Amino acid sequence: MTDNINRLKDKDNPTETEKKHIPVIEGPSMMTAGGTYEVKVSVGIEPHVMEEDHYIEWIDLYLADQKIGRMDLGPSAEKAEATFNVTPQEELIGATEFQVCHIRGVNVCGDCGLTSVITDFKAIESCNVHGLWESSMEVEVMSSKQKPGKKCSWKA
Repeated sequence: MTDNINRLKDKDNPTETEKKHIPVIEGPSMMTAGGTYEVKVSVGIEPHVMEEDHYIEWIDLYLADQKIGRMDLGPSAEKAEATFNVTPQEELIGATEFQVCHIRGVNVCGDCGLTSVITDFKAIESCNVHGLWESSMEVEVMSSKQKPGKKCSWKA
């Protein structure tokens, strides 16, 4: 399935089709586990049309390859966009720490032991004429758990 997904080939020179189909993700660059954050996905650097014969069918949002949700749209939708509420879980940090090199993929505060992981949001949308389109945005998820005794130098 991933072979059939279109992506931006050159971010500095998008084609006309890419400008109207690439998902644009707007959300925080840093989140704390357990907090709830709003993430908006709009289709197109230039807004995609929503007409009877050319429209966005749906938009999916993922965090660290875990599906957050799907917004079904269709020709009757006013805009090709969706807003999702995202609540990253503490387990995301532990699972990612287990999966990747702990030196490069997971950060640890030397003072309090607070951890964070750098991962990404991924948005996939389906255009009824031009197929599937995907984009991503890097995000850091910080643990809400801090070891007692020392002040965290990250949150200072």
